[in-house]
Amino acid sequence: MSETMIIVVFFISLGILLFGIMKLKMDSGVMMLITSLITGIILMMPAKVLVGTVAKGFGNMMAALGIVVGLGSILGGILSESGATDQLALAMLRKFGSKNANMALNATGYLISIPVFMGPAYIILNPICTTLARHTKKSVMGYTTALVVGLMCTHCLVIPTPGPLAVSGSLGANVGLFILYSLVVSAPASICGGILYGNYLTKRFSDNAESDSVTDDESIREIEKNQNAVHPSALDAVFLILLPIILILFATLAPYITKNLFVMNICIFLSAANGVGALLLSDLIAWMMLSKYIEKSPSKVFGSSLNDVGDIFFILAASGSYGAIISASGIGKVLGAMISAAHIPLFLMAFVMSVLLKAALGSSATALVTTASLIAPMMSTTGGNPIIVGLAICLGGLGICLPTDGAFWEVKEFNGLTMKETFIAHTGGNLIACIVGFIVLCVLSRLTFLPGI
Repeated sequence: MSETMIIVVFFISLGILLFGIMKLKMDSGVMMLITSLITGIILMMPAKVLVGTVAKGFGNMMAALGIVVGLGSILGGILSESGATDQLALAMLRKFGSKNANMALNATGYLISIPVFMGPAYIILNPICTTLARHTKKSVMGYTTALVVGLMCTHCLVIPTPGPLAVSGSLGANVGLFILYSLVVSAPASICGGILYGNYLTKRFSDNAESDSVTDDESIREIEKNQNAVHPSALDAVFLILLPIILILFATLAPYITKNLFVMNICIFLSAANGVGALLLSDLIAWMMLSKYIEKSPSKVFGSSLNDVGDIFFILAASGSYGAIISASGIGKVLGAMISAAHIPLFLMAFVMSVLLKAALGSSATALVTTASLIAPMMSTTGGNPIIVGLAICLGGLGICLPTDGAFWEVKEFNGLTMKETFIAHTGGNLIACIVGFIVLCVLSRLTFLPGI
């Protein structure tokens, strides 16, 4: 099949998927599987290969996220049933007020996603968004955008996250300077795409008549009225939310301090498969700490939490099938070849290639690593600056977040958003961050008096 036809098929498949979900009101997971099969047929994939690719993509996504989503939802269920998330929302309203809640959420996501994968961090922190929205009567879209953009900015740009670490290594960039300039680029991107745009969404999509009539004091009184006589403190909630993050951070940094075999095995247990061990241990500690505030048995709390995300399991896995078919189409190589032949400046070529690969393949990490591998051989002949080119690649990972991305469906399903709302909040917020970050990078590239630039 020609390169042009491969790109046409990609857009046709997206059109089929969006039409089925938005117009026909089909279930998202089922529609992704249907679209995967239709796309494979159009690409003339042999039946055995088509079915095998769909099944492999389904399984790989569940292997990567299934246990994490399950354990994260259990932790959220324990915090919710005990009243800990209400206490945390209460503390945030008292400390920052609802007007500054987006700033607090964005800063939290920005900092936490430096040592921790975006997926587990989002699942752990998202209940704060839904709790705040429930009590302030404001749209959850603004809160979600503030949190997700903060998480994504450092996930895509700041080492030690694997994506930017791999990019800096492939291009031979100085790691210390790469970290410094990634913070310079990502901070304004997070503020514009997360806080400012999040504030706009809060005003635009909240029922103003209802939300404006609810003051912070009234929200606080409502939480206090509905809580149990005996309840955990906000510090308990903060500790338990940070616990898996601290454990994963320990697992990340400890190998640089010691090579002790026992410590190394603990690190492997805690960090394997996106932090499964850290989440499992956190669930157990959370239950030991908070069970005295919960009337239900462990089986009911855990079962209810898992039932709440049953649909999400299928949708995430189906997105893996769809992504696998798109990847198997060879669109990544086609886009890379087309952009390379365009003879545009290297850092701009790297940015565009990364944006398109993120849109096509879904995974930010895959887009970053793939782009870096394609760009690296060109560095010596073009004289490109490894830091500027590397940051351009990393910014591309923020770019166009489509249904090919598992995070798209996490944001949609965990917050009960429609497809349109998810595009506006998740895709829109990250796209703004991407554009702002690239503008800052363009300015930075002109400041040649700076070290490494």
